[in-house]
Amino acid sequence: MNPAPIRIAVTGDRNFLVQKRMSMLFDTFESRAQSLERVPVDNLFDAKWLKQTAKEICKRLPIPIQTTGRASGMRKNAASYVKQSRACERKIRGLKQRPDFVFHLFGMYCPFWDGFDIPFSMYLDYTMALAHRTWEPWAPFSSEADLQAWLDCERVAYANASRIFTFSALVKRSLTDDYGVDPAKVFVTGAAGQFTKPYEGPRVFGGKRLLFNATNYERKGGDLVIDAFSKVRAAVPEAELLVVGGEEDSQPGPGIRHLGFVAGQGAMERLFLDCDILLAPARCEPYGQLLVEAANFGLPCIVSDRGGMKEIIEPDVQGVVLPELSADCLADAIIDLLRDPERLQRYSEAGRAKVKAGLNWLGIGDVMLGEMSNAVEDRLRVLSVAAA
Repeated sequence: MNPAPIRIAVTGDRNFLVQKRMSMLFDTFESRAQSLERVPVDNLFDAKWLKQTAKEICKRLPIPIQTTGRASGMRKNAASYVKQSRACERKIRGLKQRPDFVFHLFGMYCPFWDGFDIPFSMYLDYTMALAHRTWEPWAPFSSEADLQAWLDCERVAYANASRIFTFSALVKRSLTDDYGVDPAKVFVTGAAGQFTKPYEGPRVFGGKRLLFNATNYERKGGDLVIDAFSKVRAAVPEAELLVVGGEEDSQPGPGIRHLGFVAGQGAMERLFLDCDILLAPARCEPYGQLLVEAANFGLPCIVSDRGGMKEIIEPDVQGVVLPELSADCLADAIIDLLRDPERLQRYSEAGRAKVKAGLNWLGIGDVMLGEMSNAVEDRLRVLSVAAA
């Protein structure tokens, strides 16, 4: 029996609510809900124009200043968490029609702070406890007390959430181990990418082209990719490396093409289909939706064992999980895979099958909608008992 449609409000940072990847999930909600309203919360610290202005100013200064992560650092304090939670709550209270359920994207604040009378969920790709352990720039607290104050804010949010959806099992373990969250209300749903439905078209290999996303170059392991590629070219002279995204730190070289920021779903689809391997030797990666997009188009991946990537790319199933994070290990994995077309094809088919089986927004959205409806029914039962 299908659950009754409910009124849903989707909350979170404006830039994420309009992001194409996430909009596809919200479109799935909207097609099945009684109504859906997007409630974006403005975050000045993440405004693109402000970040770009800061970069341009710093370029002109006589002493180089690193701007990466500074906006995030200014935002990450308990006072900001509470302030944005209250701002989000005011927006929800101001809606013309009260929602039955609030779906909140990510964990930089909570959709409520002063009252928790509407059931809500949070959809998390990481926690601050994980960030503190794995990538220092994401946890820029000046003292242990400041870190604990933020973690306490997260605990309030997670304790009051009716459901928590996570990109990975890694995040679920953090919620239960680091925050004491009841595992029964945490659901590992994964996340999909920028595609409306699984790709059903043809897929061929042999171009010897490698694809790498250089945005957040150091964290993504860009230096390892460049070092590894010189060894790859020596063994496979026709190999090419296509670099997309930010390229300010990446290096030119024989066989390397810098494509910059690639706009449009169709352009990325062509790259996925034209390349033989996606490289993701990241030093830290919460999940990696680009890997899901690659798998959808049958592009095998070579990834590090960090974060949630190995939950998407299982070792020797959809690709290669590096046993160690080094340029030599990466180069050897690339060379071996380029020389093994049967393995490329096997990884490709396994990736496409995994996306079709569940790593798509339609399937993920159905799971979430079912749990949201269950949470609404739970709340109604509690209210009925209290009124009796």
